Amino acid sequence: MVKQDDFGVEQFMDKYETNITNNMGETCSESISISQLIDLIYDNNDAVDVTHKDAQRTKIIDAVLNSKLTYGHIRGSPELKSAISVLYNQDSPLVPITEENIVITNGAIGGNFLTFYSIVNPNDKIIVVSPTYQQLSSVPGVFSQSQDNIIPFKLDFDQGFLPDLDLLQQLIKKHFPKLLVINNPNNPTGVVWKDEIIREIVSICQEKDIWIMCDEVYRPLYHSIEEKDKPKSIVNYGYNKTISTGSASKAFSLAGLRIGWIVTRNNALINDLFSKRDYNTISISMIDDILATFALQNYKIILRRNFELCLNNLEELEKFIINSDGLFSWVKPNGGTTCFIKINIKNVDTFKLCSDLAEHGTLCVPGEVFDNNQGFVRIGFGNSGTDIVNGISQLDKWVRKLPTQEPN
Repeated sequence: MVKQDDFGVEQFMDKYETNITNNMGETCSESISISQLIDLIYDNNDAVDVTHKDAQRTKIIDAVLNSKLTYGHIRGSPELKSAISVLYNQDSPLVPITEENIVITNGAIGGNFLTFYSIVNPNDKIIVVSPTYQQLSSVPGVFSQSQDNIIPFKLDFDQGFLPDLDLLQQLIKKHFPKLLVINNPNNPTGVVWKDEIIREIVSICQEKDIWIMCDEVYRPLYHSIEEKDKPKSIVNYGYNKTISTGSASKAFSLAGLRIGWIVTRNNALINDLFSKRDYNTISISMIDDILATFALQNYKIILRRNFELCLNNLEELEKFIINSDGLFSWVKPNGGTTCFIKINIKNVDTFKLCSDLAEHGTLCVPGEVFDNNQGFVRIGFGNSGTDIVNGISQLDKWVRKLPTQEPN
């Protein structure tokens, strides 16, 4: 294998995020404790009194304190897998997702890595959406043994970061890829590819017998899209060579539980994933399993809270963009917790800008760590409203004092 590139976004975040006042770098919906989750469940249910809430809290504490800390269920508990399957069966597929279609991993990052480990062989060509989370483009290059085998499928700001399907077909015709990697909702743009688009992508790949892997870690946080346009999970479009990865982190506010998953209907792939998983995971923490099961069994309550948080922060961001007199622009996100804001100054060094901001207490991430998209900054708007309001004020202040204000 070849040496992979340094992980730009994670290294930038790691350098600054522990000493930040205004955190707009965080991409999870604002994290909660299990105790806060219990409060959310019971404080919004008039039919349940405080006795029930205390009993639930005691039940969870007892489950954690009294569980013997073995490896637990090597492949993930049936209860956890059942809770995850519900997330996919909300799409009402003709054939429901079952526990047999699910591989539990250490976060979505573990799920993505394991998928590439299973799918990608030396010299395979992989088409990867761009911009996206760097793991999705760097890691398959390791297994294919050359980054030259990674073909970017570029999204254009002026086209609303929506895919050019004619371009996709051209890339397929030229490179004969084994795998297409997409990310929906997209990180960093926050754009959701709607149901009609995903259907067309599945049809294109099915005709050419190409695997599709969709990082769906922000699914189902579709806070700003009409019901009829919401995409189903990639595994629910009737094509057997599709793979979804997800986690409890982004949409469900539980990044501290390192719980992720891979879902596929392809039995041969499932068997290979488990074979390779023996070497890099063995099992997940049984404490994480217990707590994630409880949380995901109540996922609608978490989503309701996070929808409200995202919509309120988006309102503040939209006012900021409108009032900037063209200094900032964006494609307004309709899902997930991230947006990609364009700074309309010619040749602006957004890496230096974000570094300077971070040194002074405000964290956002430069576009340079997303396939070298200089001139953009990624803002995570799932965090507290105070972080967003104060953070965009600081961003505006720093951009307006840059030495060159020449419009782009």
